[in-house]
Amino acid sequence: MKVQNPNRILIINSSDIIPPYIISKELTFDELLKGEVYSDTIFSPDTIFFKLNESIQLINITPTEEYDPHTFLVQTGDTLDVQYINSKMHVNRIENSKLIPIKWDYTQIIPKSKKFLKLDSMESFFLKEEMMGNLKSFLPNIKNKDKWDFKLPEYLKLIDENYSALVDSLNANENPLNNLYSQLIKENQIQRISKVLNIVNNKEETEKFYTKYLTFENFRNRYLLNIYGLYYMNKFHFNKDITLTEEYERGFTEYPKEISRYFKFRSISSMVVKKYRKETILDFLDKYKEEYGDFSPLQDILSEMEYEIQTSSDLALIDYKSNVSNWEETKKQWKGKIIYVDFWASWCAPCLRAMPYSKELKEKLEGKEVVFVYLALNDKEDMWRESAKKNQIVENNFLIRNSKSSEFISNYNLNAIPRYMIFDRNGMLIHEDAPGSETKEVLEILKEVINP
Repeated sequence: MKVQNPNRILIINSSDIIPPYIISKELTFDELLKGEVYSDTIFSPDTIFFKLNESIQLINITPTEEYDPHTFLVQTGDTLDVQYINSKMHVNRIENSKLIPIKWDYTQIIPKSKKFLKLDSMESFFLKEEMMGNLKSFLPNIKNKDKWDFKLPEYLKLIDENYSALVDSLNANENPLNNLYSQLIKENQIQRISKVLNIVNNKEETEKFYTKYLTFENFRNRYLLNIYGLYYMNKFHFNKDITLTEEYERGFTEYPKEISRYFKFRSISSMVVKKYRKETILDFLDKYKEEYGDFSPLQDILSEMEYEIQTSSDLALIDYKSNVSNWEETKKQWKGKIIYVDFWASWCAPCLRAMPYSKELKEKLEGKEVVFVYLALNDKEDMWRESAKKNQIVENNFLIRNSKSSEFISNYNLNAIPRYMIFDRNGMLIHEDAPGSETKEVLEILKEVINP
């Protein structure tokens, strides 16, 4: 079954209430600069259209409870069926009323020939000593270094010959699928070489590697941009002899402007990872904005840094109608009533499973002087809005905008959800870890508080 719009795919999630899935794709840096959205969220059950950038493309589908994405090969016009069976995700393409598996991995394009088996064997020679290799910063003269350096040229020659032959065979019969496979083969080649070079730490071969693969063609390729990411991490992020702020100020002027901007973007990302002071990071975000005029590739960092959100010990909130407030002011509107607060998130499976019980509890206390309030913690605004609408909890539902910095979060050890609190008629906290809405105890407690 093909969808009408050829530039996108249709994804159908027919599962019951489970955490939403994140649908994502690789973007070129140019696409990031244009502010193109690289991911979307599909709830259950739900149907969404997802835009592709090429006629055939890899996408990732990741349940929000998991960290590792599942990769699938799709083409424009596809209709995908997503199901959750026996705690596992299953994704198929619907074609002529049949379900066709589309899960993708490198084994589909890398043959298990004698040459590649030999290559695997040679690679294991380096990888089995990976732990020692990772200690190279502390033990630069480890005993295996000479053996690695001796074996490395043979390995690099063999990997170049095998992968070049694969690419040449695909290029002999050009079509969209072969073009994609050619890129992915190069990506796999780069990954394998980089992994071994990181272990061996051979500066001469590493320099040759980057000289060969740091090309504008690769920089503009969505699957091969990673080579510049590897280069940045080795030369700047993990370099103990430089600071990120100094390198940013120097402007990476030895590189073309487009790549210089990319490295500045990566530098700010690294500042976050390395836990630079918030004020420092915000200063460089402002420098970036002043030079380039927008934050397109830095939106996730801005969210992580809670950019333009005033530092406060209180909870900074935004409601479904986009009104900005804080918790201390907001709860004043319910003075004289008991407040039962549900800390939740769109990605939290236990939170979503508890929502029907919350509605039942609300119905049992209808007409009583108790207010049910929902505060979304560590959530993204689009996912929060969609989930709030889907679960019919738009009223008294707020997104916490300073989940990372509010002292309220740390003071009450709000590091796991769902979490429930009860406030009395004067807005004073009387139960900081109340029973959940699915328990009998919470009904008894609320009745006692309502009628002391």
